[in-house]
Amino acid sequence: MSAVLRWTGIGKLISFYRHIQFSAPWTTTGSASMLVCGIGAIHLYLLSGNFGFPTYLNAYFALLSAAALLSAVGMLLGRRPGWGLGSLVALAAIAVYVASRTLGLPGLPELVSRWDDPLGTFSLALAVLLLFVHVSVVTGMNVAVPRRRDWHD
Repeated sequence: MSAVLRWTGIGKLISFYRHIQFSAPWTTTGSASMLVCGIGAIHLYLLSGNFGFPTYLNAYFALLSAAALLSAVGMLLGRRPGWGLGSLVALAAIAVYVASRTLGLPGLPELVSRWDDPLGTFSLALAVLLLFVHVSVVTGMNVAVPRRRDWHD
């Protein structure tokens, strides 16, 4: 990850992380777990409701909810793949939300330009916050469980 930050030049842009460090591993890990659980809960609610979504979208909701739960458990157990899966969940939620509002999804043309959906917007906010927390852990600004600095993904 640090090679990507160096190669793109983003590392210099966010170099403030070298001067600020927090040592609250359970707070960091718990916050990330709650964020990913929130994303999963929103998609589980959309799956359980009778909203008339196409089958492929219901499968996406089920897969994302399961991956979010697995990620939260992995994070709390101190496993690095839990953090990676959590970031994939967040990126998938962002990608599908933005695609559904800009390009549209098959069978759901009514979602195009509907940026005012509260559940979608809240899920988007949770996903962005989760990505920020993960970047802060990767860069060493925050410590996650287990308590180790210089933890590189």
